[in-house]
Amino acid sequence: VVEGENRARLITSNSNGDIIESVKTPLVQKDQQYRGIDERISKILISANAEVDEETLSKLPTWDDVISQYGEKPIIYGLETCEAYRQSVKPEDRMIGPAGIFNTGTNLLFQLMKENCDIRDAFLSKTHREPKRNGIRWQAPWGKHNTPSTHRLKHVATFWGEGINHTAFFPVVMIKDPYGWMGSQCRHPYQAHWDHKVGNCPNLIHDRNRTEEVFVKYALGWTAYDSLIDLWNKFYEEYEQQTFPYLATRYEDLLFHGEEVAKIACDCVGGEFTRRGEKFKYIEGSAKDNGMPINNGAYGLVKSLLQYGDPRNRLNGLTDRDRWYASTALNSELMQKFGYTAPPLPT
Repeated sequence: VVEGENRARLITSNSNGDIIESVKTPLVQKDQQYRGIDERISKILISANAEVDEETLSKLPTWDDVISQYGEKPIIYGLETCEAYRQSVKPEDRMIGPAGIFNTGTNLLFQLMKENCDIRDAFLSKTHREPKRNGIRWQAPWGKHNTPSTHRLKHVATFWGEGINHTAFFPVVMIKDPYGWMGSQCRHPYQAHWDHKVGNCPNLIHDRNRTEEVFVKYALGWTAYDSLIDLWNKFYEEYEQQTFPYLATRYEDLLFHGEEVAKIACDCVGGEFTRRGEKFKYIEGSAKDNGMPINNGAYGLVKSLLQYGDPRNRLNGLTDRDRWYASTALNSELMQKFGYTAPPLPT
């Protein structure tokens, strides 16, 4: 947000529903409690200290929109592993942080945990040290976007990996609705490479009715996948096979139930949530420590609410052929486990 005389340059959307920026309109003041929108959406904006223009405010999703896509409550797996982790790792050696494929909210998880969770004994640790000395790590020491079977205990991440005991680190594995995730990949491919372009993405099926192969550059080498969907399937199928303690939750749960999810994760490793009675802080963005880029928090939050709260955005960019392929190729057990429903097929 760029403020000035009660006006701002903010995320907004045009008449076609496209999310755009750099629009100057009067701000809705925080003390107005974002009147006219659902109190749960309002609470998220207030916890992020966000200021939103009136036009954008009118386009924010309803809570019914959220429930129709993701259900009423967050989904978190792995809670039964928390006690085993606490029993096996001394309090001063405990660490928690994100893992997950690209574009699944790993930076958001780090931010929420860093600002709201404190593993107090981590201050005494001789094995790890974070900027806040609180045991909250930016990523898994084997690299948050790397596959666990081939990298955990075998690779040391360039950032935040050196000297870290892999078995003392507790990952929170992030996942995102594959339909929305493919749109994110189109905007920011990271280390996934496949033939696509603006106006033709995710391009699951190319002109010869064959899947478009995807090549991912992991830390220890390249892996080929039949398609973006095959990448999503296999990455999370691999985590399903792991036996070490971890939690798994959805990006959408961090977005719409951030306080609840962050508290559960913090409690899991024996942390103290919202130090000294402070209020929960919602800070969304691609913030990265150690001299890495930091994006404005509320700016990213409003954009995310518009993008992922509106059910009409879910299938953006998918052709009819893509949708038919996705309906049969996506791992139905993973979809059901994480509460992602299949969209209707094209007629």
